[in-house]
Amino acid sequence: MTNEKPDFFSGLYHTPEIAAYFAALTSADQGYASHVTAAMEKAGARGEAVSAMEGKILETLVRLSGAKKAVEIGSSYGYSAHWIARGLPERSRLYSLERDPDCVNAAKDGIEVSGLGKKVTVMEGPALDSLKTLVKLAPFDFCFIDADVENYPAYLRWAAANLRPGGVVVAGRVFFRGRLCAEGGAAAESAGARAMREFFHVLFDSDRFISSALIPAAEGFALGIKS
Repeated sequence: MTNEKPDFFSGLYHTPEIAAYFAALTSADQGYASHVTAAMEKAGARGEAVSAMEGKILETLVRLSGAKKAVEIGSSYGYSAHWIARGLPERSRLYSLERDPDCVNAAKDGIEVSGLGKKVTVMEGPALDSLKTLVKLAPFDFCFIDADVENYPAYLRWAAANLRPGGVVVAGRVFFRGRLCAEGGAAAESAGARAMREFFHVLFDSDRFISSALIPAAEGFALGIKS
């Protein structure tokens, strides 16, 4: 028997039995926005979006933040937008940004089927261009980043400048598929790893974010509260 506390990232208790237990406990939520997950699976894109449990984390954080005006950078098929919108009260607005026209159309279709058109606006085009447009609507309460990793530092700096004090930013896939601290490899991967490390330097800058933390989800969630 040991008195040593398991390391935060050890995954010591991440057993198949525990995963099955919580999957059963949250089975009703596994089918949320099933028309969106079905479209993603048909397109072979299910792995690009959050899991149902990660979606519940997003919904919980949105509710905790009291958000009424939110931004999502990276819509894909609109699955995470559904979870964010579920956490928003009535007469709130989520601006969901997506570059790929096919994903934009799929996201809009899914949102229409779900009856979320009054809450969610999907904006087509490069995210950095859309973010410039949204500055005039700042400050925002909540921002979710789940897009091209090379621009994560720029997206986070935008959030730091355009969230209200106490506003929340969350970023997905921050472990960069295990390559966050890897050296060498393909140039694109190295550029992505450097971008993600820069992202974390910004996130843990106390002048920008009064509190920052990690959630060791499958691909990693990072979150910060605006100073």
